[in-house]
Amino acid sequence: MAIPEEKCYWIGLNLLPRVGRITYQKLLTHFGSPREVLHASKQELLRVKGIGEKMAEEITSFPLEAALKRELANIERYGVQILTLSDPDYPPLLKTIYDPPPVLYVQGNLCLQDQYAIALVGSRTPTSYGRLVAERLAQDLARRQITVVSGLARGIDGCAHRGALKGGGRTIAVAGCGLDIVYPPEHRRLKEQIIKQGACLSEFPLGTQPERMNFPLRNRIISGLSLGTVVVEAGERSGSLITAEWALEQGREVFAVPGNITSAASRGTHKLIKAG
Repeated sequence: MAIPEEKCYWIGLNLLPRVGRITYQKLLTHFGSPREVLHASKQELLRVKGIGEKMAEEITSFPLEAALKRELANIERYGVQILTLSDPDYPPLLKTIYDPPPVLYVQGNLCLQDQYAIALVGSRTPTSYGRLVAERLAQDLARRQITVVSGLARGIDGCAHRGALKGGGRTIAVAGCGLDIVYPPEHRRLKEQIIKQGACLSEFPLGTQPERMNFPLRNRIISGLSLGTVVVEAGERSGSLITAEWALEQGREVFAVPGNITSAASRGTHKLIKAG
C-alpha cells in the first residue's frame, strides 16, 4: 500500500540525523508542515529560533529523495505502518505528553483498548521473585483487558510481555532501535508473538542501532502510552527509575512493588515507596 505524499514528508524530516523531537516540533510550529520545512530556503530556516547556520545547511542539503526511497522500501519490506502526529489513529495518551514522537513506526496494530494501558518495567537482571511478580501482574492485567506496555528488554520487560501473552491480552513493546533490528536478539520469537497479539513500535527510523542514548528517550514513550507505570524490581540506579520519573513529569501514576528488605534488587522500588 502506497504511503501518501504528505506522510512521506513527515518520514523524510524524521530521517535527518540532527533533527530531534524538540527541533522537529519547533520547525513544525513555525512552518505548519514537514513539506514546508523541507522546501524552505536556508534564509527562511534561519528565522526559526534555535536554528543555526549548521542546522539550516544540513536541512537544505539533505539528500531527501534517496534517503526516503530507501526508507520506504524498508517500510514495505518489514511490514511497518507509519503514524504521525497528524493521524487520527495516533495514540491519544501519547499525544498529550510534552514531546510526543512526530513519527511512530508500528509493527502489529494499535487499537482503542490501548487507551487503557499500564507499563510494567524493572531490572534487566531480576530475582526469581521479580520475574514471578512481573509475569503474574501482567497476566492479571491482560485478563482484565488492560494493555501491558514495556520495553522488550531482558529481565522484567520480557516477563511483562510474556505474562500479558499468557493472559490472552494485548501488549505493546517500545523499542530503542529501528524495528528491523531485534534487540536483544534472543527476544526474536517474543517480538513475533507480541506483533500478533499487540504491537511493537519505535520512534527511530529503520536501521537505527540500539545505542545507549536511545533508551531514556524510549522510556518516555513507555510511560506516555500508559495511565500508570509499575516498577516491579529495580536497583538504586536502574534505568526503570527513569521511566518512573518520566511518568511523574507526564502527570501519570507511579506504582512500586515492595521486595525483600535485604535485597539490593529492590532498593530502587523501596526508594520510590519511601518518597511517596
